[in-house]
Amino acid sequence: MARYDVAPTKTNLLRLRRDYQFAHEGHELLEQKREILVAELMGIMERAKEFQRRVDEALGLAYASLQRAVVRMGRRSVAAAAHAVDTKTTVRIGSRRIMGVTVPVVDTEIVEQPPHYSLGDTSFWLDESLANFRDVLHLLGKYAETNVAVARLTEEVKKTIRRVNALDKIALPDFRETIKYIGDVLEEGEREAFYVLKLIKNRLEARRHAANA
Repeated sequence: MARYDVAPTKTNLLRLRRDYQFAHEGHELLEQKREILVAELMGIMERAKEFQRRVDEALGLAYASLQRAVVRMGRRSVAAAAHAVDTKTTVRIGSRRIMGVTVPVVDTEIVEQPPHYSLGDTSFWLDESLANFRDVLHLLGKYAETNVAVARLTEEVKKTIRRVNALDKIALPDFRETIKYIGDVLEEGEREAFYVLKLIKNRLEARRHAANA
């Protein structure tokens, strides 16, 4: 531990005690923030894992149905039908705050016009493939949302832990050491002053007695 380089005066002692109390309260608030952030992070990590699982599952279904459509219709027919699909995808990115950390909110909107291909010339699996890929797009938006949130919350947790450790291991012990040092110096000064006053009093009384004798 290291002391702060301040003069051992009562004014500095009072100021350091106030600063120590402020730092102590800040330490408690940072610990509470860390606990809340960790709880939020764990929850979002679970959501991210769930979206990862659902994305993998949806992609598997989408490519499987596409493969079946290619087997039934042929690659060229599927490619021609794909050009006739009129789909517009809009991704809106908003935000929300978790303990001061801005995380994204992703909304995916898919507007689809009726496909301009003959239903009689296509396979059921082509329609199934389109529906499955729509599901993938929706899930990818939420998957990206949760992964960015995990990254940002993780960084904030690391920063908060560093601040808590700095207060716990450096600032607060230094405050306590300095407060104790100044308190000891002032106490020693008071003892010396009391001793000097007592010595002066005894000498004055001795002179008084000598003068009256």
